Amino acid sequence: MKRLITIAAMTTLAALSGVAACAPATRFEWGAYEPALYAYAQNPENREAYRTALERAIEAGRKRDAVAPGLLAELGYLHLQAGETTQALTLFQEERARFPESAVFMDRVIVGLGGQAAVAGGEAQ
Repeated sequence: MKRLITIAAMTTLAALSGVAACAPATRFEWGAYEPALYAYAQNPENREAYRTALERAIEAGRKRDAVAPGLLAELGYLHLQAGETTQALTLFQEERARFPESAVFMDRVIVGLGGQAAVAGGEAQ
């Protein structure tokens, strides 16, 4: 009886391992965002490492059209903090284009920086 339970447990484990190996890739490319954000929050001197992690995740996401929501805006904010308004606006506009649900917020940020935001009909203001 004990041997049967052991065999059943091993068979179940093998089946679950096989299913897990076939799991689809995630919808969005996050790269090393989470550990980089944690390191940055713990030590703001890690800003460049955080910026690099965001850039790599975005680059990988663009290759398979899977940029994670918020990453472009986050990188844009880092550019804005560094006084690089043009780069920030470009990233904010891309965030808005990729994620229409962010339009209200992104439009306010873009217009606040002196850029043109799209309105619901797709026309520029």
